[in-house]
Amino acid sequence: MKTSSFLLMACALAPFVTKALAAPLFDPTGFELRETQPFSISVQPATALSSAQTVSYRLMPGGIMLSSEARKPTSYHARQPRTELSESRIWRVQDAPAFLSATLHIDRFPKSGQIVLAELGPDNDSAPLLRLMVDGDRIVLRGMIDDAPASGVTVGTVDATHQVHIALQTQADGQLTTLVNGTQSQLHLTRQALSIPVVFRTGAHAVEDIGTTPDTVTVTLTGLSASHGTSGSGLRT
Repeated sequence: MKTSSFLLMACALAPFVTKALAAPLFDPTGFELRETQPFSISVQPATALSSAQTVSYRLMPGGIMLSSEARKPTSYHARQPRTELSESRIWRVQDAPAFLSATLHIDRFPKSGQIVLAELGPDNDSAPLLRLMVDGDRIVLRGMIDDAPASGVTVGTVDATHQVHIALQTQADGQLTTLVNGTQSQLHLTRQALSIPVVFRTGAHAVEDIGTTPDTVTVTLTGLSASHGTSGSGLRT
């Protein structure tokens, strides 16, 4: 009996779907808190975070609340403010499979601009390989994706609860599987993207036309994990 390609794909995706739909687990192991201000970046290992309340973060049972300014820098050389949990290990897609997930609630939307839910990109100010953004009620994936329009690909929706569950799986050949609020998508990264050193990050971050008046974006992370295969050379731990 000949096995259909659809059945083969379904069998291959079954472990990913099972893992992606599991109850969210907030595991900041291997992550660090990065607070980017217009002219400085503060980095603190997630294991060193205290229970004291601060302007940018507050630990909660099973998660963390993150806040950041949501306004455009007025200086040409300034960075866009953001508060996020970012992997401390740099890796490349081509090295080994990776499974990345985040569950967050959007507590405060900025008055203008768009919220960045998660990114996969270089550990600097360079453009990300992938960026998941909220555009109205759509969740859009932009970046280095084969045959994708500049406006991005819709990979899910966000409803009135403002809760978002994200699961991403990358393969060494560039195959990308996403499951965002129950919507599954199959995409492929460009060849160039496979060899770029990257980290996975998620938190409070607003971009696009956000203006220069004081504003804030706040999210609560209740799920976070990153796991990587053992093949490949690895770049940093």
